[in-house]
Amino acid sequence: MTHANDPATTPNLDSAAASALVQKVMGLLVDPDTAEQARPFLTDAYIQHNPNIVSGADAIIDWTRSEEAERARSGMRPASDPPMFVHEGDKIVMILPRDLPDPKDPSKTYRTYWFDMWRIEDGKLAEHWDAALREV
Repeated sequence: MTHANDPATTPNLDSAAASALVQKVMGLLVDPDTAEQARPFLTDAYIQHNPNIVSGADAIIDWTRSEEAERARSGMRPASDPPMFVHEGDKIVMILPRDLPDPKDPSKTYRTYWFDMWRIEDGKLAEHWDAALREV
């Protein structure tokens, strides 16, 4: 019996293509006006492990139009540096640098990083993990 994470049966991603796919989809999903254009790059059964978003391509696209998504976009504050990527097998991790206001001195910022991971299946994003906490 093999498992989805079995290296013998898990396809290796083309790093450049996987990175381009993630950047394209995230670029579309960050804007509710373009989110629908991400559909061809998501599996119908897109599995979401963020506790604030239900699974499914429809769900992630609909979520982009929510108040929660607007709060997330306003709090993102990505740095001008490009994201970094690490991949293994059928998974890719995006490491997004962020420059946030320093709570000790709001006139300064500090660098931190956000991590997202996806599983890619047949050239589409099929599953997503991040460090989001459940919102009230």
